[in-house]
Amino acid sequence: MGNTLDLLFIHVPKFSSYYRPYGRYMTVNFIPMGMLALADLASQAGYRTEVLHLGLEWIEQGSFSPLPYMKGKNVKVVAIPLHFHPQSFDVMKIAGEIKGEYKDVFIFSGGYTASFFHKEILSSFPQIDAVIRGDAEIPLMAILRAFKEKKGLEEVPNLTWRENGEIRINPLTYVASEKDLDRSSYTNLSLLKDKETYIQHMGMPFVWAKGVSKQENRKYFHLGHPILPLNIGRGCTGNCTWCGGGSESQQIINGRKKVAFRSPEAVMNSMAEAMEIGYEMFNIAFDPGKEGEKYYGGLFPLLRKNHLRTRVYFESFSLPTETFLEEFAKTFILDGSILALSPESGDESVRHRNKTFSYSNNELMKAISAAERLGIRVDLFFSMGVPGERYNDLPKTVSLQRELRRRFKNLGRIWSSPISLEPGSPWHLHPEEFGIVSTKKSFLDFYHGSSPEGGRLGYYIPNYQDDRKELDEKGFEAVLRETKCREFCSLHPNPTKASHPFWGRLFCRYMSWRLKGDHG
Repeated sequence: MGNTLDLLFIHVPKFSSYYRPYGRYMTVNFIPMGMLALADLASQAGYRTEVLHLGLEWIEQGSFSPLPYMKGKNVKVVAIPLHFHPQSFDVMKIAGEIKGEYKDVFIFSGGYTASFFHKEILSSFPQIDAVIRGDAEIPLMAILRAFKEKKGLEEVPNLTWRENGEIRINPLTYVASEKDLDRSSYTNLSLLKDKETYIQHMGMPFVWAKGVSKQENRKYFHLGHPILPLNIGRGCTGNCTWCGGGSESQQIINGRKKVAFRSPEAVMNSMAEAMEIGYEMFNIAFDPGKEGEKYYGGLFPLLRKNHLRTRVYFESFSLPTETFLEEFAKTFILDGSILALSPESGDESVRHRNKTFSYSNNELMKAISAAERLGIRVDLFFSMGVPGERYNDLPKTVSLQRELRRRFKNLGRIWSSPISLEPGSPWHLHPEEFGIVSTKKSFLDFYHGSSPEGGRLGYYIPNYQDDRKELDEKGFEAVLRETKCREFCSLHPNPTKASHPFWGRLFCRYMSWRLKGDHG
């Protein structure tokens, strides 16, 4: 009994990627917020539960396989979440390794990508026995009870599973309530192997360069403070064109029709628990419009009342009001805190077409100015090649970025990049409405795209250059890549800052030399 493990959660990063400044690198290194909470929920219920992060295994043991860890353990159920589509190839590979060695182990997946493609995954990958669609709190506990009591899986909500070679799809009836989100801990890292490496070294901006040491990764690819993604809630009222987590996708994947917030008290407790185990900063990426503004108007004063002072990287989808900024400045340690805004394009018409929580360039300037007066640092993120944009629109983004650099001293990173097609996003569901040609439609498309030989964006705009020849996928990506290098490179030796394109290209060349041409 001592070696029996009821549930093993395995986080699988995208192991093999290549980008010149990083060389070979891992990404998707943060564990999905819900995964730790689910592991804690199972542990609370008395099931022996552990969490294995294969990226940490590679860093500490030199192995990207769960088999050495599982040797000698009687593992009953393995959960391998597939939330982000770049994980697809590696998740299926790892599930296949486990099933090849332990044929009787029940392996299930979940998360946005697995949920969206649940039936196709079970049809194409026999190593996956089931997929929990959408929210998993009640379904997970039902699976564990079924195995404990030796019952079938017919009554497990939200489950797609295989029985005697036939795929069965149970009804999508469970949607987590706000009370459900408060039931478990999102910070129980005692269940995670190598938790200290995770706390100290897995950070933003989300890459782990495989050709350099822990210390150099922290120097070049880490914001500096141990940072935890903080779960505020689920859902969104927006429906931005590129996002797989918008309101339309939420209804398809999760059956969720409204935003669910964790209670401010529960969030505060999570922050306090995280700080006790070594975290100094939190990443908040949950700003569903006006509902979010109201929520933080309650959370921030509560943090101050309880003397909880920390740093935060706050990703604001909408444009923050002056009231929000004042509350932000009063609540957090500003030395190291960052407010991230995503204008996406310097062309207001392109921004309005793609972004639900849109605003004008003048409104953006006013918000940055208000943040500067309060001592708040701002990061800015722009996209390239989104629906409605043409090549001749990019100079407007260049011009806006130059104006922002000229006017403001509180800017940190200014990042510009193409956006990969996400499953369930509006332009994935309705490509013809957005003037794009989608090259990733099925799960197998995303699976192959996430392989070491893959890496395409998943779409292209044939007439992106207007009067020039029509582009194919390869040509479209070449135009974006060359333009990014020439006009938008912002790499800096300090990952909290951004260079002008000329200096960014020099640093890119230095890192390429430093990594000795590590091309994967």
